[in-house]
Amino acid sequence: MWAWVGGGIATLLTGIWGNPWGLDFFDLDFLTILTAYLFLAFGRIGAGVFALGQGFLIDVFSGGLHGLFSAAYLSVFFVILVGSRFFNLLSPKGQIIIVALSVLLKNAMLLILLRIFSQDVIYSKTLLLVSFVSIGVTGLAAPLFFQLFNHLRGIPEKMEEQG
Repeated sequence: MWAWVGGGIATLLTGIWGNPWGLDFFDLDFLTILTAYLFLAFGRIGAGVFALGQGFLIDVFSGGLHGLFSAAYLSVFFVILVGSRFFNLLSPKGQIIIVALSVLLKNAMLLILLRIFSQDVIYSKTLLLVSFVSIGVTGLAAPLFFQLFNHLRGIPEKMEEQG
């Protein structure tokens, strides 16, 4: 329940208060981290429903192409699902890799779908640089958020390491 409320608030605040500090360069994809954590803590179904619900919420409040963000966050869920078979989501290294790959595919999917449905999209080196920095920042922040979420749920650190 807390994840739905937190995700919804993060979505609404991002839409209302898109860039409060002028740091587009360090765009943190909080919903991807939260989806990965929910996958780990509550399983595939909960994480999949959360990803679809958050994508739908963004679609409803954005003035853009309907279904765009639903597809993007379902792709995030897909990468987490497949990536968790190859990397350990319990380890910080696995969290970094899976979350970074999820953001990479989400950004690529958004750019591809926008290119298909809108000819007005202009790609630049700055856009790609910002995207890659966002991927790195989100991936590196994932273990910190996983620890924070575990702490908020009351899971001791010793239990985290045992998996």
